[in-house]
Amino acid sequence: MIIQLENIRQEILHTVDDIPEHLFNDRENEQTWSVGQVLEHLHKTEVEITKAIKYMLTLPEQEPLPDQPLKLTLDRSTKRMAPAAITPAIVVNKNDILQALSQSRNQLLQLIDSIPPEQDLTTRGFKHPVFPILSIKQWIEFVGYHEQRHLAQIFEIKQFITNESV
Repeated sequence: MIIQLENIRQEILHTVDDIPEHLFNDRENEQTWSVGQVLEHLHKTEVEITKAIKYMLTLPEQEPLPDQPLKLTLDRSTKRMAPAAITPAIVVNKNDILQALSQSRNQLLQLIDSIPPEQDLTTRGFKHPVFPILSIKQWIEFVGYHEQRHLAQIFEIKQFITNESV
């Protein structure tokens, strides 16, 4: 689970590494996000999920929650509106957001590391905006699926901005 999170994050960082600051906030139109905005959305989402996991750990255990089909997250044919708490700003500084992503990932990993290995991560859950209640285990998995979804978006944006700047 952690390896998948780290692999996707490394692929995102590698993909955005060569995007210059002057193209980082470019977008195709007013209805689309820039690479910077996608990264800020990923950061804000990770922060909120870390908070949700902390909260779930305080809840009493219940019967194990059924797994939800998280792979549906990868289907980009259905557009989603980001809740206000995870909607990005219009302009994002590249270095600042890369540092913020590193910090939010470290906080999530520290929280996961603090959970005793014998604790069942399927017995506590929290509502997701698209799926029914997700267990802690699935919230952690969702981070990877969510980033993988947005990695495809970053590739599209990168192709557009690099073609436009030539």
